[in-house]
Amino acid sequence: DEVPPGIAAAFADATVPQAALQRLDSLLERLPSAINIFRLLEARPALAGLLAAVLSHAPTLADELARRPDLLDGLIDATALAPVGDLAELVTEMEAWERGADYQAQLDHVRRVVGDKRFALGTQIVAGSADPLDVSAGYALVAEAAIEALTHATIDAFVRAHGRVPDSEFVILALGRLGGGALTHASDLDLIYLFTGDFAAESDGSKPLGATLYYNRLAQRVTAALSVATAAGPLYSVDTRLRPSGAQGPLVVSMDSFARYQREDAWTWEHMALTRARPVFGSPAARAALAAEIEAVLAGARKLHDIVADAAKMRAEMSAHKQPAGPLDAKLLPGGLVDLEFAVHTLQLEHRTGFDPGLARAIALLGPLLPAGTGAAYELLTRLLVTLRLVAPDAQEPEAAATRALVARALGVKDWAAVLAGLDAARQEMRAAWLGVIDGHDSRPDAG
Repeated sequence: DEVPPGIAAAFADATVPQAALQRLDSLLERLPSAINIFRLLEARPALAGLLAAVLSHAPTLADELARRPDLLDGLIDATALAPVGDLAELVTEMEAWERGADYQAQLDHVRRVVGDKRFALGTQIVAGSADPLDVSAGYALVAEAAIEALTHATIDAFVRAHGRVPDSEFVILALGRLGGGALTHASDLDLIYLFTGDFAAESDGSKPLGATLYYNRLAQRVTAALSVATAAGPLYSVDTRLRPSGAQGPLVVSMDSFARYQREDAWTWEHMALTRARPVFGSPAARAALAAEIEAVLAGARKLHDIVADAAKMRAEMSAHKQPAGPLDAKLLPGGLVDLEFAVHTLQLEHRTGFDPGLARAIALLGPLLPAGTGAAYELLTRLLVTLRLVAPDAQEPEAAATRALVARALGVKDWAAVLAGLDAARQEMRAAWLGVIDGHDSRPDAG
């Protein structure tokens, strides 16, 4: 009797208070006993406020909480507000499945850990306890750890049937936002699968396979491990279309074939994607060899193209076929993150400098080739993108004043008017930067 008035007050600022209360009701129905949570909410008003904020302003997190009421534990003991840890710690936690656990149990364990971490990171934005830029980096660390843990588990299961290919190994290259170490709650994983050694070799197991078939089957299983929903829930969408020859090409190619393709046959858009490439699975030696090859290609060991003309054509086609989701789409609006990325990658390839998978570092390395405000614009647009993926996935202006205030706080500005003014200023500057790259180029191959 004492708790409901306080809960109702906590939910008063929700966009649709009734919907938020219904989410709470659904959550309570899934708990073995609601008495304990009511006692906790009575004793800890701050917990009631945080729970109300999650259910009111972050539908993505609310849905996850409804599916997995055990996520409440992180709110109760405050571990949800703690840093996620470094890569090694995350991998250790993800691989800490019970002794003798079968492959399916291993997949379920990793999904639970990833779900815990992603929910925690999203909660930190809602609670205002972490910068969305740090949360974005945390999402990427969690995804990278999941790739390592699940790929190891998949390889172990695959080797039991097919053995190993001598003097050869599986390597994964991340691109896009994962390559740059900056994901959102909803990001896909852009991956390229490779293998080292002789493509004509054969595995040494009881059911031997040629190297190419071996690694293609292995990669299919890795993709399934990363993407297929299990009893513990879904994980990531995996996009492998950036591989050599695109969706029509083999899922896995040898490192030698990849290097030859990038040097002799790749198009400008593929080299633009390569500017954010980063090995995320493989031995240190294999990662170093792959990184060195990518560095050589970006530095000029590639077929010459009119990079600016190609980039301008690609951006126009993208604008025609991929419209912004709403008025706050920090990615696809003119002057949004896509324009910024096109400007950065075009300048990198044209001038053969400033290469770093992380956009913030690449912007700093390009220095005077970009407007002075590019770094600040990138940070504002990224904070907005990461935050809205949680509280307004449709990129529409939130109806509730409290949700708008949450966004303003996440961006580090005083109010909603400042959010809109900052977005407008960043877009104008980045649109001008991109148009400046197009208008000011010399129409010769690799004019820099």
